[in-house]
Amino acid sequence: MRKHKKKLIWIFIIGVLVFWIGDKMIVQLDEVDGEGKFLKDVDSPTKEYKAIAYIVDDGGPTVRAQLRVGINSYGAAERTFDDKTIYWDIDAVNKSDPEIKWVNNHTVSINGIKVDIYNEDNYYNWHDHYPE
Repeated sequence: MRKHKKKLIWIFIIGVLVFWIGDKMIVQLDEVDGEGKFLKDVDSPTKEYKAIAYIVDDGGPTVRAQLRVGINSYGAAERTFDDKTIYWDIDAVNKSDPEIKWVNNHTVSINGIKVDIYNEDNYYNWHDHYPE
């Protein structure tokens, strides 16, 4: 009985460690808010919002640079944003000079990927698109 109890405790400890490591590897977009070196910014058609591109390259030689785009709001904007990350890509084609165009006042195209800033389910996180 005592061996069985020790075995269960070890299985529990290993399970917790695996869960903790897995949780640390899955990065949510809000965890990269404020990260990166400024590249460029583009105002929305009504100047209520600004899409700001950053290069995030602080992982050393083992981690590739990433493109992050955050949104800021200004004046009487319909929604308030303070460098809210809406796009994060590790394999962006134009990392150093991303193509950013506003489709309308709340939809921005980043390297051809359209993101509705009002819809968080629509935000682009490379983890959701990377092959397993």
